[in-house]
Amino acid sequence: MAQDDGPKVLDTVIVGGGISGLTVAYRLGDRDILLLEKEDVCGGRTISRKMGEYVYNTGAQVVNGDDSLVAPLADELGIKRTLIAKSKMPIWMKGKLITASSEPAFLWQLPLSLGDKLRLGFRMFNIKRKYGKLSKDLPDLNDPKTIKLNATTLSEFVGASSPDLKALWDTVSLATALVPSDQVAAYHPLSTLIHFMADEYYVEGGTWELTKALWNQTRDKIKVSAEVLEIAQQGDRVQVTYVQNDQTETVQAHHCVVALPAPLVAPIVKDLPSWKAGALSKVDFSPITSAAFLLSKPSEYFLGEGVWRVPTVGCAIVSVTNPTFTFPSEIKERTGQGLLRVYSVGRESEKLMEMSDGEALEALAGELISVLPEVKGNIITSSLKHWIHGGSPWRLGRLQLVPEIQAPTGNVHYCGDYTAGSGMDGAVHSASRVLEELGAGPLFP
Repeated sequence: MAQDDGPKVLDTVIVGGGISGLTVAYRLGDRDILLLEKEDVCGGRTISRKMGEYVYNTGAQVVNGDDSLVAPLADELGIKRTLIAKSKMPIWMKGKLITASSEPAFLWQLPLSLGDKLRLGFRMFNIKRKYGKLSKDLPDLNDPKTIKLNATTLSEFVGASSPDLKALWDTVSLATALVPSDQVAAYHPLSTLIHFMADEYYVEGGTWELTKALWNQTRDKIKVSAEVLEIAQQGDRVQVTYVQNDQTETVQAHHCVVALPAPLVAPIVKDLPSWKAGALSKVDFSPITSAAFLLSKPSEYFLGEGVWRVPTVGCAIVSVTNPTFTFPSEIKERTGQGLLRVYSVGRESEKLMEMSDGEALEALAGELISVLPEVKGNIITSSLKHWIHGGSPWRLGRLQLVPEIQAPTGNVHYCGDYTAGSGMDGAVHSASRVLEELGAGPLFP
């Protein structure tokens, strides 16, 4: 009689089908793996929606430069990315849309006192001169510059001494770190701001094309609509219990990769060491609500030519973006339509989540019209998306938590943008780190 060797043991179970989990699955595709995703589709905060002949990215919008790991990953997958050839620097402040083709002209047009203009110009010059390398690197725990930026709030670092400068830097902070400038360590918003000032690429067809390509590479090893209930270390194995189609299933693996937002980790990973639980408990997330409005006139009619993203100062929406920027002029001329994207964060997002979708869209349309009055009467249709775990702001002291946030516990590994830098860059870098922990080497040597 043949001996029963017990249940099959997988090499790795991956929990979470966002870009970090999918990237790990992609590189481990030749192993015996299983990825479990709670939603009915993979993609996480990269999901896009079709609106007319345009695309609305509900979450992540761009690939930041050629130095990002996302860029070679997209290229390897055959995903087309197009440079967003911005020719204007824009901002909306004190009821006025300001655009300029150069930094001096932009600074001069800002509705600030001469003293504030000088202080802002001097500060921006020093930031680019001293910290420009932040656009290429993840946090170096031993770099004195990084340590300084993580020990000081953005507001303190930039010296936002007047109400107007404070409002301006709050907008920068909300757009990059999801909280006001006095609530975040300077590192997070400044590193993201430098990313924004560098080359940005639009993923043709929408950001979801990137994660769908990853999904398609390992589709036969992925289960969607599969909610993980428990992850438990058992000797040299990890047992993962999940429910799919009202059926509870259990699998065992040599390793488990948890690619979920930090607040979702502790409830399902059993017997977390106190040091790990403590570190994760200090990682908070801010909600994001994004919306897009299909318009009966091209986006350039409202924003002007060469304008990609407009930060909005002192407004319930953080910015207005033109998702049609890289679309052919033929489509714009033929359809006569445009698309504008807005988003709110933090408490403003929470208030929108308390409304019905119709009420939330009406409120956001009102905010958009307050910024761009010409939009009134030109909205054809709209779309809304809430992200409860939109992103994790780096509070003071976050840098010191990084080693504990990233460290495996037994055979359980942790990835996601909260473990590294923010956005898709941080998520893919975290996947590369986990791949090294699993002996698969970095994503790109």
